[in-house]
Amino acid sequence: MEENKQLLKPKIDVVFHSLFRVGNENITKAIISAVTKEKINKIDLNNDRHILGKYPEEKLGILDLRAILDNGTICNIEVQLADNKDTAERFLYYWSRIYSSQLIKGDDYAKINKVIGIIIIDYEFEKTKEIENLSTKWKIKEVSTGKEIELTDVFELYIIEIPKAKRILEKDASNKLAQWMLFLNNPNEKEVSKIMNENKEIKEAMNELEEMSKDEELRRVAELREKAIRDEKNGLRHARAEGIKEGKIATAKELLKMNMKLEDIIKVTKLTKEEVEKIKKEI
Repeated sequence: MEENKQLLKPKIDVVFHSLFRVGNENITKAIISAVTKEKINKIDLNNDRHILGKYPEEKLGILDLRAILDNGTICNIEVQLADNKDTAERFLYYWSRIYSSQLIKGDDYAKINKVIGIIIIDYEFEKTKEIENLSTKWKIKEVSTGKEIELTDVFELYIIEIPKAKRILEKDASNKLAQWMLFLNNPNEKEVSKIMNENKEIKEAMNELEEMSKDEELRRVAELREKAIRDEKNGLRHARAEGIKEGKIATAKELLKMNMKLEDIIKVTKLTKEEVEKIKKEI
């Protein structure tokens, strides 16, 4: 690898697909095993899902990589880079599509294989922000009796938050899942070089990534994809900021109608005096 050329980031969808593709089953087994904490002997990857993005400027939501494990379990890995504030709903929707697609009319429900969803997100999940764990595991259980009886074992969902990886590694440098997340986030970091000394699969992934990073077409598409991600994140932030501002204006209008003092409205809404006075003139 030329010194002036940075490695591609594996969390970008076209890079992710090119890295965890048919032929690279060993590293794909390793990352799934790091998530589930289970040994995987055999894995089959769907060759059709190895794609080079034709439309790098399109909006990015969820990409997925599907694998069949040695016991027939379907494992679907998704990477979500932008927080659309509908994380849980989207996860369940995608999981249900994979699960239900196994069933052909007249089939026995008992023949449906377990589906594991692995969701890697590039932001901290609102519902688990108070949990310091890098990964959370979700199942369907009965909770009213306190016994937490599992309804079925066909549903299993893991949510992994990339931003927590560094904090986890500071406490436990041997955490394999955190090592993988740091690699996915930015293999150019110095910490990743240290990780390769003890994690042979990440070293294998790094060697593959170095070769991939020499591909000029892949670099061009990955750069465009990364720009599209930045644009989408900026758009979401702008939309939320606009929504917050509209909410403040609506609150100010209601408070003005209630004849609340100007200084009190400013304290409540955090709007400026000029903004509140302008709103007063408009109503």
